[in-house]
Amino acid sequence: MFVVIMGAGRVGYLVAKMLEAEGHDVTIIEMDKERAKELSLLINGLVIEGDATNQKTLEEANIKQADAFAALTGRDDANLLACILAKHLNPKVTTILRVSNPKNKEVFEKVEDLKRYFDFVISPEEIAANYIFRSIVTPGFDRVLFPKEGAEIVQFRIDENSEVAEKVVKDLGLPKDSLIVAIYDEKGNLIIPSGDTKLPKKGQIIIFAKNSALKDIKSLLEKKKSEE
Repeated sequence: MFVVIMGAGRVGYLVAKMLEAEGHDVTIIEMDKERAKELSLLINGLVIEGDATNQKTLEEANIKQADAFAALTGRDDANLLACILAKHLNPKVTTILRVSNPKNKEVFEKVEDLKRYFDFVISPEEIAANYIFRSIVTPGFDRVLFPKEGAEIVQFRIDENSEVAEKVVKDLGLPKDSLIVAIYDEKGNLIIPSGDTKLPKKGQIIIFAKNSALKDIKSLLEKKKSEE
């Protein structure tokens, strides 16, 4: 993919590095002259010093050939304007709008005339707050959040002392609204499980579950054989 990123603060820079690590082409548009100069030494892609709310700047970044455009500055109004302009120049581009103020996120998602200009609206602050909240309420998981659905993907480690080690999936007694979607054995081999799959003696279990089921899952999977 070819991705154009507006803004290269901590979020923008990390996204750019992750994309490049996966083999994607990245162009960054950064207003700050010194930051743009610094970034040119840190990433492989093109770094343009300029304002992505300016049509000429977006054209210089080859927005018409881009597969995705991510507006990731801390300025919600500028991000929205850049997404509108990017869609105008390239209707097929996937636009990702970063919103720092959760109240703005709610407004942008409700206004129908605006929604056609962005494909995804993301608030890192809201995601972080949800992550911290869920980690406080049910600690001990690596997690991916689905805030609107009230669900999460969580990762849990097991070893030979775990009560569930070497048990068959259908015999685990997992609570309602939970599903094991993947298992990794000790060597890191991926297993897509069925009900008859036997858990490894040591490895990781990936579970998709509603938030309401996590406490029971944690209690079940953290139980040791000595507690029987």
